[in-house]
Amino acid sequence: MVQRLRLDDSVMRQVCVAVVVGWTVLTTVALSCRFVAADGYHYPYRDPHLATVTSAILNADRLESRLKREVVHVPGLPGRNELPSLRGRGSLSISFYRQEQPAPLVFILSGVGTNPYFGLATYYATLLHQQGSHVVILPSPMTWNFALAASRSGAPGYAPADARDLYDVMHTTLSILRQRYAVKTTSVNFMGAILGALEGAYLSVLDAEQRSIGIDKFLLLNPPVDLEKALARIDEWHALGAKLGVQRAKGIVGEALRIVESFRKDRRDDAAIFDQVAVDFSICTREELQFLIAEDLQASLPELIYVAEIVRGHITASALKRRVRQRLQDVKGVTLARYVESIALPAWRLESGEPGAERQRFVTSGSLPAIADQLRDNPRVHIMHNADDFLGDAKAIEEVAQALGARMTVYPAGGHLGNAWYAENKEAVLRFFRRQAGDQPARR
Repeated sequence: MVQRLRLDDSVMRQVCVAVVVGWTVLTTVALSCRFVAADGYHYPYRDPHLATVTSAILNADRLESRLKREVVHVPGLPGRNELPSLRGRGSLSISFYRQEQPAPLVFILSGVGTNPYFGLATYYATLLHQQGSHVVILPSPMTWNFALAASRSGAPGYAPADARDLYDVMHTTLSILRQRYAVKTTSVNFMGAILGALEGAYLSVLDAEQRSIGIDKFLLLNPPVDLEKALARIDEWHALGAKLGVQRAKGIVGEALRIVESFRKDRRDDAAIFDQVAVDFSICTREELQFLIAEDLQASLPELIYVAEIVRGHITASALKRRVRQRLQDVKGVTLARYVESIALPAWRLESGEPGAERQRFVTSGSLPAIADQLRDNPRVHIMHNADDFLGDAKAIEEVAQALGARMTVYPAGGHLGNAWYAENKEAVLRFFRRQAGDQPARR
């Protein structure tokens, strides 16, 4: 049976404590974070794990007649097109959906390992294109294509550095679209989800400093606010595979893929479809759902690790002669936490010139609270989050809420972006991009 428990409004009120700085005194005031009361929010699934998996079917397919999509190849970094076993693949691929007239342009960046051709980003691209925007979908920095073509370190995973590389890609993309494709833009906006939202937060800091793009609005959905806890939780859930056993774990993944595939021909704007998804997944235990979520978040890691090792020269010439499939199999068990520890952290130490820097400094300096002051001072940034996001943290969310005040909206349920398809959330996203830059959302 689908679990539909409600959260007490007091939980939300604990998250949305705001402070105002007056000269040198901090004064606690009434709630200024925009929280959505549980009694007025009718999203049906109050188990955050079950809520999260309902978004597994999100895609542009069947939302309407398929939009014409153009694949644009953005030139990569010098030398990346000639690496052994990767020759000719050194350009970055993006998806572009155009309007026939001058229009706002929205860059969309989703979570770990996402590509520009499938999933959540294509779903939002269709909605925003229907509303009249040009749309560009960027690949996640945590993909082999980005690591090869755009990551200066060759080992993405540190949000400030990834944002720097993304900013360069966005700047080049705009030049290509305007010069080669004669695209006319009336403004440039950004929408990021999950890890893409964290990277988007750092993009907002870069753009405020450099203004070489001049991004009018940033909408950030469910950014991980305590990256260390998020990595630890994903690692813990991945380890459930050993507890479940090899055969059972494979069977769970296979059944999940079957469930998702069974909705391939259904429309993504019908709430009844998501209700059926929830019913189908409700046969899973909580541990099984946690394992599935962790596996999905880490599915792209083998390809990323393989390419990162080639870019950084850590795979020997003899190893390159082995079959690709075997090389990918060798790193299949690597988790996000292990990737951060053994690949991203050493690359960051080398690039930053801090050879003795500890993992904690790496994670903390790349998390959302590290730039809370810059976010507070940037009226272009708005965050939407869920109070029951298991990759979030109540204390860390509170710190960000203190910084953003009314520019942060917190929903009482939805898990880890599991309410992306819900009518109220869809309308909130579209309404944000309809508003003029700098306008504040209506208080609720």
